[in-house]
Amino acid sequence: MRFEIRDLRFGILALILSLGLLTLLACGPPEPMSVTIVVDGGQRVVQTTAATVRDVLDENGVILGELDRVEPDLWVETTPDMTVTVVRVEEKLEAVREVVPFEHKTIKSEAMAEGETRLIQPGANGEVEITYRTVLEDGEEVSRNELRRATISEAVDEIIVVGTHGALVSVPISGTITYISAGNAWLMREASGGRRPLTSEGDLDSRVFALSPDGRQLLLTRSGGTDPTAPLNTLWVITTTVLGETAQPLGLEGLNYGQWSSDGGRFAYSTAERAGGSPGWKANNDLWIASFAEAGTSPISVTQVLSPSAESVYSWWGTNYAWSPDGRYFAYAQADQVGLIDAASGERTPLIQFPVYHTYGEWVWTPGLSWSPDSRFIACVVHSPSEMGEGSPEDSPIFDVWVVSTDGQVKVQLASKAGMWAAPHWSPVGQASDRQESAIAYGRAQDPYNSQLGLYDLYVMDRDGSNDLKLFPSGDEVGLEAPQMAWSPNGDQLVIAHHGNLYRLDVANGRLQQLTADGESGHPRWSR
Repeated sequence: MRFEIRDLRFGILALILSLGLLTLLACGPPEPMSVTIVVDGGQRVVQTTAATVRDVLDENGVILGELDRVEPDLWVETTPDMTVTVVRVEEKLEAVREVVPFEHKTIKSEAMAEGETRLIQPGANGEVEITYRTVLEDGEEVSRNELRRATISEAVDEIIVVGTHGALVSVPISGTITYISAGNAWLMREASGGRRPLTSEGDLDSRVFALSPDGRQLLLTRSGGTDPTAPLNTLWVITTTVLGETAQPLGLEGLNYGQWSSDGGRFAYSTAERAGGSPGWKANNDLWIASFAEAGTSPISVTQVLSPSAESVYSWWGTNYAWSPDGRYFAYAQADQVGLIDAASGERTPLIQFPVYHTYGEWVWTPGLSWSPDSRFIACVVHSPSEMGEGSPEDSPIFDVWVVSTDGQVKVQLASKAGMWAAPHWSPVGQASDRQESAIAYGRAQDPYNSQLGLYDLYVMDRDGSNDLKLFPSGDEVGLEAPQMAWSPNGDQLVIAHHGNLYRLDVANGRLQQLTADGESGHPRWSR
């Protein structure tokens, strides 16, 4: 039986082979086809029996490069009168050096007479090396893309200083005003026409810029620059009453907050340190009180009120502090609460809580703080949920001005929809225009639903929210951007920053007088 099956298999195989041979004999060899090959700028017609495009090219000695493109594809079956096109593709890297023109910058300076100009930095072109990737098809460029860019030399801006001193009418000043212009500290005393610079290095970072209550000393921080090994900043003090006096270092580094006590004998501070990534620093959320014998010396004693902490929400951004006039407490503000810290024990007492505001950026909104002159109340901005209860509370655009008492018994909303930069400022007691008690100046957003980027009107109201009066702008003037202001020692005037200049504003009649003309002034402070 096994032999019969084997014999049957061999018989079937022989039959198949015989039929295939007969078929080949009947059909004969395949007929040649005409195929046109287009390559290297020419074309030729060939006769071929090749089965695929690849075989046709191989048969005719056409060698393909790694990037070459063939139409139709190599695996396509050959057909009569077919045209095969070979596109030669070449890729090149080319390095080209280009000039980076320098920019022309003009700085206004009130340290020079009006109309006087001075070139303080000649301009110089820079140079970059740009590497391009170029693709050519049959010798013609079809694309050119930048691959990388390397700076050979940086462009240096041309800087021209134009004097503006004397361009404005001198305005009488009661007490002392200090402010920052182009990274330097400036001073006004008795009249705006006598303003003068206190520093000239242009390196103030504005983290600490505190004028003593008597106007005789100024605390300031100087930036540590971009060196990652340098401290975030350093603390300095300068005597404002001595002409030509230079700032003196106090031996403290990395300050995120600094403020004089109401008697001027001490100052409080908090620290931060450099950190990788944005924003480039990390707050320690600590708190210290320091004192020194005289200006220009290191602190003679330092007392810690709060140890460094990372327990609060968004602790890396830091905490805002404000020292009470009586020296007993610090108000503090974080992204979700405002509270009180006992200056002696460091005990913390939350006073009001609110939803964190989602900025959707690498920054955190925290309220500013202002004490009433009697140290009983704190004015601040509070983030409030949407009035319709729609959406997440963290996304609400509503910010209101509140006053809270130190004993927690009073929590009153004084101005609704004021905006995140409303910045309430309490006036000195009993001297705000014809008001018998202290008043609160604050900004009110012109568009309360877009208060982050919008403009603000300036208002003043009594401490209970009554007698709300708009002071600025009037007529064709535009509003303030993130209001910066300071009360006069008498409480009858405000100094405000507007479009890069300072203005004195009379509370009683709304009269506005320009104090600076350099276009770079801000962060005003006003003391006796």
